[in-house]
Amino acid sequence: MNFDWKNFVRLAENLMNHHDEASLRSAISRAYYGVFCISRNKKDFKNYKLKKGENIHRIIINKYKNSHDNNEKIVGKYLDDLRRNRNYSDYDEDKTIDFELAQRVLIKTKKILDNLGIKL
Repeated sequence: MNFDWKNFVRLAENLMNHHDEASLRSAISRAYYGVFCISRNKKDFKNYKLKKGENIHRIIINKYKNSHDNNEKIVGKYLDDLRRNRNYSDYDEDKTIDFELAQRVLIKTKKILDNLGIKL
């Protein structure tokens, strides 16, 4: 049975209830990975074999950003924003991660799902 990536988004929602920075950082990280994997699979890149030097995150984000569909362009922009915040959350201990930032990430995550026609 395949893992349902929406469960990462649901976990992010639950982590938002804790309000401590570790939970908020984890919420941002899980929200991004959940919606990234859903977006990747929606573009049929689940089993894509990366060539040397390629970055699957950049490939998927650019696929959406360069789409002719306005909803997909928004998906690409939001994925890019979420990835940047995920990097801050996972790697930058000097960056302040607060509830408002985590909340904005979750709102954008849900907007991506809406644009892809996916219900949580």
